[in-house]
Amino acid sequence: MIKVAIFGLGNRGRMYADYAKQEPSKMQVVQIVDTNKTALDWARENYGVKPENCYSSVEEFLKAPKIADAVLNCTMDQYHYDTTMPLFKLGYHVLLEKPISVSEKELNELRDESKKYKRAFMVCHVLRYAPFYRKVKEILLSGEVGKLVSIEMAEHVYVPHMLASYVRGKWRSESECGSPMIMAKCCHDTDLMCWFNEGHRPTFISSFGERSVFVPENKPEGASDRCMTCKHKETCQYSCYFNLELKHMDPIIFQNAFPGKNWDELTKEDKIKVFTESPSLGLCAFSGPQDLVDHQVTSVAFENGVTATLNMIGGTSYPCRTLHITCTGGEIYGVLEENKVFERIYQKDKFWRETICHDLGNVGDGHGGGDVRLIADFVHYLETGELSISQTNIDSSIDGHLVAIAADKSDKNHKVIVFGEDRSLKQS
Repeated sequence: MIKVAIFGLGNRGRMYADYAKQEPSKMQVVQIVDTNKTALDWARENYGVKPENCYSSVEEFLKAPKIADAVLNCTMDQYHYDTTMPLFKLGYHVLLEKPISVSEKELNELRDESKKYKRAFMVCHVLRYAPFYRKVKEILLSGEVGKLVSIEMAEHVYVPHMLASYVRGKWRSESECGSPMIMAKCCHDTDLMCWFNEGHRPTFISSFGERSVFVPENKPEGASDRCMTCKHKETCQYSCYFNLELKHMDPIIFQNAFPGKNWDELTKEDKIKVFTESPSLGLCAFSGPQDLVDHQVTSVAFENGVTATLNMIGGTSYPCRTLHITCTGGEIYGVLEENKVFERIYQKDKFWRETICHDLGNVGDGHGGGDVRLIADFVHYLETGELSISQTNIDSSIDGHLVAIAADKSDKNHKVIVFGEDRSLKQS
């Protein structure tokens, strides 16, 4: 059995912690760190963590006796480096939420520290574990569609998710969460891009992002700064008023938002109180503190001649990730949420193509089924040392992060970024 400590019991922390309830013979949660008392109380009840092993700060945890084998670090982006760096020396293996860091220097230091003390260090790039993307990787490795030529990716961020996380939520502002939009939302995608073309260094990155939807100029005439007091609250498509009845975004919006209650215990009156008093959750979508781009396009050239594009569009009517890969002997394409991978194989003797559909069926919830598969792989790796095809060890995760960092630099400086052989990033 692998014993784990969890830093941060928000949406992601609880997702991984629940694996201990699904597979109690494989993983046990023995320590919890969270600044929110409601979260700590909930953890004691749900995971059976002893009161003396619940801490309100990482500093308290670091002073406590070591009883866990690994730490699942699910803190906010800006705390990842400081809360992870001391762990390797103390003997902990680490599963770290993405992004690892927005700093090139910190990325390298974390990698080097984990190697110095010979600790496992995996990153929560859960999409590698989604059966959809794993199937794509398997097809590429098989060579049945030839050599990779081009990758076209798009992420459509659903209106409710955009509002809950990137307009009103914890990731609404780079100055607050520490990450630009390309890193906070899309480092999954830049990781996949590099994983599909694994072993080949990116060479040039350019990116253009705009913030043109959730801006003051689009605020309806006569609108107030908070939805609950606004005359447009029942007609504006971005109003948080609709979240009073519609519950599918509740785990993201209301996780640890109301003292003494879990998100699924809140009444309508509780939610109104949150939207009325929260520093951000009830604000007008057009006049809040958000400063992230709401759409961005990124282009990448690799040393082996492969090119790739990623288009992020925030505030769409349908949430999906699309993929179209062109190879010398055919194509691979599909939509993650539909869970079908299509191969189009060119038949030169017929001047035609054959299309094969891989219907992956019901793979479970959470990033296309990737959430549970990632934590299961982490536990399995600690038990056996066996590497899976999807393994997100620090070495294979760095390039995708550097592409996201370069894309942000390109967007802000309107320059092409050169990805050096030593993995340094410089403006062209």
